Amino acid sequence: MRFIEARFEEGLLKPETPLALTPGERVALIVVRHPDPRRWDLERLSKGGVEEDQALAEQGLTEWADALDEEDHS
Repeated sequence: MRFIEARFEEGLLKPETPLALTPGERVALIVVRHPDPRRWDLERLSKGGVEEDQALAEQGLTEWADALDEEDHS
């Protein structure tokens, strides 16, 4: 497995460095987008739904902690 940078142009992912692959070889990809300030308004996101999000996160963390405790006592 290897991490590479690529650009998406004209409907295709174009690697920025040559790949040691044979023509027609199939590969699996995981695409991770770089942070782009044009897509994310971090100030707005930090202000919206804070109380509700925190309550949901805490509820999930409690369930997760309980599940771990059960595994430890099994």
